[in-house]
Amino acid sequence: MKKVSVIIPLYNEKDSLPLLYEELGQALESYTSDYELIFVDDGSTDGSFQVLRDFQTRDARIRVVRLRRNFGKSAALSAGFRLADGAVIVTIDADLQDRPSEIPKLFRKLEEGFDLVSGWKKPRRDPLRKRIPSLIFNRVTALLTGVPLHDINCGFKIYRREVIEEIKVYGEMYRYIPVLASYRGFVVGEVPVEHGPRRFGKSKFGATRFIGGFFDLMTVIMLTRYNKKPLHVFGVLGASLFMSGLVIEAYLSIGWFFQRWIGDRPLFILGVLLLVVGVQFISFGLIGEMIAYSTRRDEDYSVRETVESDLRSAAEIRVPLVRR
Repeated sequence: MKKVSVIIPLYNEKDSLPLLYEELGQALESYTSDYELIFVDDGSTDGSFQVLRDFQTRDARIRVVRLRRNFGKSAALSAGFRLADGAVIVTIDADLQDRPSEIPKLFRKLEEGFDLVSGWKKPRRDPLRKRIPSLIFNRVTALLTGVPLHDINCGFKIYRREVIEEIKVYGEMYRYIPVLASYRGFVVGEVPVEHGPRRFGKSKFGATRFIGGFFDLMTVIMLTRYNKKPLHVFGVLGASLFMSGLVIEAYLSIGWFFQRWIGDRPLFILGVLLLVVGVQFISFGLIGEMIAYSTRRDEDYSVRETVESDLRSAAEIRVPLVRR
């Protein structure tokens, strides 16, 4: 049985930790005894670290990382990923809304051939003010990225180690790990999981998270679709603006030949503006192509496995050339 690492990022979750630790142990023992729990304290101020340190003195399978301040969930996950030893890695929030008892369900789905399985909170036990924006966000993300997950923002996920070794997260990009993994060729799946109301503490949810999330979505689309071909997006946009300006100026030029004054018409200024902005966008695309070429990686691909024979034919053996 492969070793399992469970990463739990947390911020001010002191009250939920004892029950979380107990339920994680029960869920994992039913599947494997070879596991570790990695708690990443993201700058908590409510005494969460003291609780975790007490756990660690009683259980050698617990590892605790304490960040100097609140760096955010992506940083906490990155710290956990770096420390994890397991061939299979599970991430789960510390608020107990995601039930540890559902972990075996993620394992079973992963064994069907998936590289990453995301939980789908169904039904979701959150206030309406949180469910509606999340629904819109998930639909738009699935439409624009082509990764058909119902709950991409769910923190309850399971990964094969290869995924974590290839995907680097920063900022608020943790929610888009399935998109980045899919772009690299990994098989991404989803499974419904039980979701409960928050029992302790208060939610860190805020409207600014969704605003930032859409900016991150634009970043992910650029990184996955146009990372190596920026001219395709800037060039198309620039060419469209340039052609629009050209059509406007051509129309006004025809009027000028028929003695119509065009110098003080707003349409003339708009046409010139479109021409200039169009050229600028095309220039951005060309500069982007130059940057992409100069910073390209030698191995911009992901290898699943390599199969070859241990026996080499005589033709494959290089014989040194002897000069006489």
